[in-house]
Amino acid sequence: MRDLLKAIFILVLALTSGRVLADLPIALVAEARLPYDYSPSNYDNSPSNYNNSISNYDNSPSNYDNSESNYDNSASNYENNRNGNRRIIYSSNGSGTFAGYYAIADNGTTNFFSPSGKRMFYTPKGGRGVFCGKDGSFCGALAVVDGQFSLALTENGIKVMFLSN
Repeated sequence: MRDLLKAIFILVLALTSGRVLADLPIALVAEARLPYDYSPSNYDNSPSNYNNSISNYDNSPSNYDNSESNYDNSASNYENNRNGNRRIIYSSNGSGTFAGYYAIADNGTTNFFSPSGKRMFYTPKGGRGVFCGKDGSFCGALAVVDGQFSLALTENGIKVMFLSN
């Protein structure tokens, strides 16, 4: 519970403060090694939970708030490019690579987009699970990894990310 509160606090800081805290790093995690609190075995993170389901209109790509054609979510919006304030960063060998951006919809859903503006993932309002933007499958979690709030992606999440680019 304490880690959850810490993660929420860090997320709020990251999303409301300046550029330094806004970058969201990607962490690679094995789904089988996720703690129960972050696992899809936990109903709160399960794709079968209607609150997480892609068929829930709040999470649906057909909802304009989540749409790639919404300017707030568009790759042409300055806030969403390599120099913007909502970057997703993949690090390997000590160097960071721009892997996309995130945008929070008015309904509270956090959407994650590729650099070209394709919707890769979403996290429902108040949730921590990360789900595929096309089929709603489990792709990871928003979690503290190595002391840093991260987009923790499973093997499925990495596959979705690479296929979106």
